[in-house]
Amino acid sequence: MRFRPIPLSLFTTFFVAVFLLLLFGLGRLTYLEIEKLNERFRNANQQLGDQEVASALTESLNIIDQKAVQLASWEEVIQQLLQPTYYTYWYRHRAKQNRFTSDYILDLALYDAEGNVLASIDTSLLPDHIQSDQLGLTIKISEYQPFVTVIKPVVNRQTNQLLGYISTLNQLMPIIESHHFSNADPATLNIDIEQSGHLSSEQFKQHLHYRLISMPYSQAIQSELADFLFRLAAITASLTLLIFPLAAWLVSRPIMAITYHINELKQYPYKKFDPVKDAPLLITELDTIRQSLDSYHNQLNQVNTTLDERNQQLQHLTQRDNLTGVLNRSAFDDYWNEISQLTGSKKLQTFLMLFDINHFKALNDSYGHQAGDDVLITIAQLINSMLRGREQLFRLGGDEFATILIGDNHRKAMQLAKQCHLAISNYPFEKLGILEPVRMSIGLAQSSTEDDSNLNTLLWQADVAVHFAKRPGYSNIVSFSAELAQHAQGLFSNRNQSVVFDAIDNGRGLVLFYQPIVNLETGHAEYYEALVRISHEDQLIMPSHIFPLVEARSLELDLDRQVIRKICADLKADKIPAGSGVSINLSAPTIVDSDLTNWLEALIPYTGQYKLLIEVTETALITQLETARKNLNKLRSMGFHIALDDFGSGYSSIRYLGTMPVDVVKFDITLTRLLDEPESNPILDHLAQMINESGHLLVAEGIETRSAATQLRQLGFRYGQGYYFGKPKAQIPAKQDYKHALNFSA
Repeated sequence: MRFRPIPLSLFTTFFVAVFLLLLFGLGRLTYLEIEKLNERFRNANQQLGDQEVASALTESLNIIDQKAVQLASWEEVIQQLLQPTYYTYWYRHRAKQNRFTSDYILDLALYDAEGNVLASIDTSLLPDHIQSDQLGLTIKISEYQPFVTVIKPVVNRQTNQLLGYISTLNQLMPIIESHHFSNADPATLNIDIEQSGHLSSEQFKQHLHYRLISMPYSQAIQSELADFLFRLAAITASLTLLIFPLAAWLVSRPIMAITYHINELKQYPYKKFDPVKDAPLLITELDTIRQSLDSYHNQLNQVNTTLDERNQQLQHLTQRDNLTGVLNRSAFDDYWNEISQLTGSKKLQTFLMLFDINHFKALNDSYGHQAGDDVLITIAQLINSMLRGREQLFRLGGDEFATILIGDNHRKAMQLAKQCHLAISNYPFEKLGILEPVRMSIGLAQSSTEDDSNLNTLLWQADVAVHFAKRPGYSNIVSFSAELAQHAQGLFSNRNQSVVFDAIDNGRGLVLFYQPIVNLETGHAEYYEALVRISHEDQLIMPSHIFPLVEARSLELDLDRQVIRKICADLKADKIPAGSGVSINLSAPTIVDSDLTNWLEALIPYTGQYKLLIEVTETALITQLETARKNLNKLRSMGFHIALDDFGSGYSSIRYLGTMPVDVVKFDITLTRLLDEPESNPILDHLAQMINESGHLLVAEGIETRSAATQLRQLGFRYGQGYYFGKPKAQIPAKQDYKHALNFSA
């Protein structure tokens, strides 16, 4: 009986299936055993950590309580309660300089038997009045920091008479962190809420989180893992020794034959092979493959010469940016792959430098696409002139450029970035018809010798650095760091994006916080600025995490419509005090949208009872000036007032006052802070005088002290806004009189 040839696929399928099935079973067993062991160790370590943190909290509260008891029995405290004439002097010079106080005690105050403070002190952090039912210890969280308030009675030890009370305000976290921990990492202790009312210790523990230092039983896990791996390796070796001889006899010889033939094809790429002359291989499929390779090889030889010539011609065209002439994104990817192959295991230090033009869309829209193209060409030439011979410039798309530095240290990379930025800053762009300054933000990402960073990782890091380079308070050149990545987690996380987009789509979680704008002459809150927040799972997503996502997806129109709907709802629900008003911030796309007046028609019924302002930033006015002017004039005719926000922070503040229908001018916080610079006060004085004479009302942002409010009122500012008068709140407080804050008589 003659056997037919067995197809290679049947051989391969059978042996590979059996072998993989065995390996999978063993691997799965190993994995499950290790997971069980790890889970037991994690649970044990977590319980120990919880006990440590709970014990540290209890001991810390006992320390605070004992300090308060010691202070209550201090002879000087009793003397002050019996004779409070010199309480203010005692508070400033003695209260915090005795053997009973500690660094963690932020403040203390003495109260008479009725709960009234002996004397009101401006710098005191404690209330002027307490109730007798407040005795004891309470925890309160402010700006993610826990503070403990202790109130103790002070008793005359001789007569056992209640003289009054003593209250201390204490920092809690430094005391907890000073304890010794074996399992919990004190450096990672954190609070998960920003603000809270009075909490018990059990309630506070629910908001206190930490990470474990290490798994104390990791060595045992490793030993278990090594044992499992040894067994797996032994079984694998045994199976290999059994299977290999059979595979070698049936498969190896024909495979070696075809491998030799493939190598021959590689060695002689232009040689013509005749499949008929070669002896057939043992396995049918392999013989068919060899014949197909020969036929295909011969066909390729006929077109290779022509393709080589065409490829050389096309390579230059496909890897160059048509506008600027620099290399494009495709060339960028190829260049990175070449670097990775050339450096191999050497892992040279590499920097990715990302360039991004600030407000390029606004410039492009204002001066036309031709002017925008000229700016891109000029900037590409300026950066190219700064690069050294071995470095290439790439245009990644839009207004983004990049270059890769190989083997440089951080100092040299920063020096090159500064040279590029200086060249762009000093270039006279007015030659291109651009009246505003053109600025560049630069982000640096580093691939160190220990890292195995890929291109996507470096691009993400450089993009994060550029994002912070564009933000106030940062330099125009920013290097990526782990700290920046931590700050950017909320911005770039999928969870935040989902919550923000959900709020924009259907208004879910969108809340408005209101900050008072106070009349500096009367001390009354004239109106309130509406500020966007998003509430999700008892946490607030702040504007710094909202607006970058909105701008990246061009969702400004959708967000503004939701804000207008929310303001209508708040006005209808009487959340805004009658006789005051609301200031609404609108984005650049909304200001020039043809449907703007239709969206705001819902607010017209409230224009008689409330003062309604539309705030427009200078950046919003850069684009489509004529359309913006027409829309703002329509809004004024409908009963709205127009405010120019962030005056002094943009390109052409004075120009907009003369060309735009503006009623109110809001000075940017950077101008308000000129009060702290005596040499700059004349500038602020002349600016305020000029704008007042032009008939505009002045608002100063960023007021944080009574002195600043007084100075700005003397300079002619009608209104003031800042933390001195109040932070943004979801509920407007009932009391709206700020005469006391301005030192007016009631």
